Amino acid sequence: PYATKFIEMVLMVSADHGPAVSGAHNTIVAARAGKDLVSSLCSGLLTIGPRFGGALDDAASMFMTAVDEGMDAATFVKTMRVQNKLIMG
Repeated sequence: PYATKFIEMVLMVSADHGPAVSGAHNTIVAARAGKDLVSSLCSGLLTIGPRFGGALDDAASMFMTAVDEGMDAATFVKTMRVQNKLIMG
């Protein structure tokens, strides 16, 4: 039963966020290593940054810049591709 619950949890996290979301992964690893709840949560929260969790702020900034410049969605995507930039979010 314990292994089954763990595998189900891993599958749910992977289905929701992909196989390598640092915050969720670090929280799970810390908890499985025997850390207390607060330490485990901190482990995950401290990995929030521009590529995980914080991507929404960068996405909003990118989208507002595109709107301010009068770009439609297709033009925005093409512009980002030409500049070799990731579209955050």
